[in-house]
Amino acid sequence: MLLLLQSKLQSIWSYLGMRKTLLIFGFLFAACQNAEDPSLKQLHKSIESKDLTGKQLYMKHCVACHQADAMGVKGTFPPIKDSDYFLEDPKRAIHNILFGQAEPIVVNGETYQSLMPPVKISDEEVVKVVNYLLEEVNQLEERVSLKDVESVRQNR
Repeated sequence: MLLLLQSKLQSIWSYLGMRKTLLIFGFLFAACQNAEDPSLKQLHKSIESKDLTGKQLYMKHCVACHQADAMGVKGTFPPIKDSDYFLEDPKRAIHNILFGQAEPIVVNGETYQSLMPPVKISDEEVVKVVNYLLEEVNQLEERVSLKDVESVRQNR
């Protein structure tokens, strides 16, 4: 009797185990049906963010590393606020946004070796972000223009 009960329980478990497995694969298959190329998703994100301000773009794309106060994470992610590296030449920020940054850099006397991937935003959005960092974060009157972004892009 005990063997018969054990056999029945194994049959039920096998049946439920197969159903769970099929259910999981079904969900995965359904999720994959709506998936699109990640580069296309990034393109859609860029289109969706056309109306965002420089601050909103910064909060969306930069805050995770450089922090809300733009002071970075000491020894890991460099500050942008009061940053000699940024303030000496704001076109460096344009370059790093467009192409990323993989080389060690020295900011305010400290070496940073973190990797910064390129940010997939439009040239107009690059202008908004850099001008936000210049004007609102660093309280400067200096501004970059779309011509500056195009120049950096061409002279990579």
